[in-house]
Amino acid sequence: MLWAYLYYYQLTLDQHQQAITQQLGSSADKPVIVYCEKNNGIKQLNDDARKAGIEVGHGLAQAAALCPNVNIIPFNESTESDLLIQLAHRLYPLASDIVLDSHNGMAIRLDNLTHYYGGHAALWKTLTRELMHANTSYQFATAWSVEAAKVLATHGVNTYFEHHDDIKRALESCHLSKTALAPKVIEALARVGITKVHDLLAMPVHELGRRFDNNTITYLTALRGEIFPKASLFRPQTHFDNFIQLPFDIENTQHLHPFITQQLERLSHYLRARNLYTSALTFSIHFREAPVMDIAIQAAMPQASAQSWLTLLTLKIENAVLPEPAVGLTLSCKSFEDIDSDNGDFFNHRFNEVAQKQLIGRLNAKLGDNSTYQPAAADSHQFDGMTVTQRNTANQPYQSDIVPTFTFTPPKPLTQATQVCFGPVRLNSEWWHNTDHKRDYFIAQTSQGVRMLIFKDENAEWWAQGVFC
Repeated sequence: MLWAYLYYYQLTLDQHQQAITQQLGSSADKPVIVYCEKNNGIKQLNDDARKAGIEVGHGLAQAAALCPNVNIIPFNESTESDLLIQLAHRLYPLASDIVLDSHNGMAIRLDNLTHYYGGHAALWKTLTRELMHANTSYQFATAWSVEAAKVLATHGVNTYFEHHDDIKRALESCHLSKTALAPKVIEALARVGITKVHDLLAMPVHELGRRFDNNTITYLTALRGEIFPKASLFRPQTHFDNFIQLPFDIENTQHLHPFITQQLERLSHYLRARNLYTSALTFSIHFREAPVMDIAIQAAMPQASAQSWLTLLTLKIENAVLPEPAVGLTLSCKSFEDIDSDNGDFFNHRFNEVAQKQLIGRLNAKLGDNSTYQPAAADSHQFDGMTVTQRNTANQPYQSDIVPTFTFTPPKPLTQATQVCFGPVRLNSEWWHNTDHKRDYFIAQTSQGVRMLIFKDENAEWWAQGVFC
């Protein structure tokens, strides 16, 4: 077996830097630290904070004393877990055997993929290219087990090992603090002079059995590559759910656009990787005390483009008033549609049809879901009242080749010159109706090219019943 371990040592900081870059167009040169309130320690920091003398593990008071203008970002383990899941979603189309470890580690099995990619070099280049697009910092290493690869990655080896001898030599130089051994076990080993993995691996198996419990023995044998503990593989969610913690409080919806764009780009990547479309999504704005504001967006046609969704969202929220400054954003999408690849007709999607649906989607986003209506055929063979209007839906297009697009109620006298193109078709009214009439219907065209439905009644008078669009 060969596993790669990716150690994302500053997920929260990378997320903050991406948000700042999205907002300002460039990264801000300010000291930034990620502070964990639980243990009163600095977990992550950028280069500017490091130049000010701040180090990982410092307390908040010490960091503030070294750099009074430092920008503090709270650490949230569940948020980092969500970010790790997003990264797994990006890599899953390329490698299916993925194991998520805690909130900042990911292991990928490689030995069963080299045949498909044509070798180790091509496989690793494909994975690292996708990681580069994710714009996330990480340390990596490869080894015969997840446990061994994790030790090398957290040690900062950053090397792709193919051979066992190279892996063994790299492991031997690692300190025991990089392993998953309990602190009391590391302390006990240090008292007898064992501080490196090399010394630990050199101990006979029977010595390990006498000194350690079963969990420690299992871990050490996995570190040696003698056993491979079972691990739960990552499986993608059946829905898209993305949360962003805003780097600062935002009072105006216009200032949310960069962060909305970031989320829509992630949704677009999710859809393209799975060959899917969607016609509905929900955008939620989070506040400190006010209830979450949910904004549902319905498109007139399924789509996957981030720019198309951004246009609809902009129209939807431009007049929205926030009850208080926003602190977070969530983008959810639970219904998807497969892209129809059976029809290879280049002209399958006509421009006028797409433009019409895009216009309907924009009108709904701007004026509300109940603002647009479309003509539809009623359940009757009579042209009187055959066309009705109902609320526009994305899955019920109007067919204008059978029924007039618009009918006149009551019919209007025909006052303009027309030329008959089709007819006649004689229709009688239903016997159960009080109005008994017999009409000969024709399709005629005016000099301006407008097609009309006309008829001649029993008195040989001409009437206009409706028009075709």
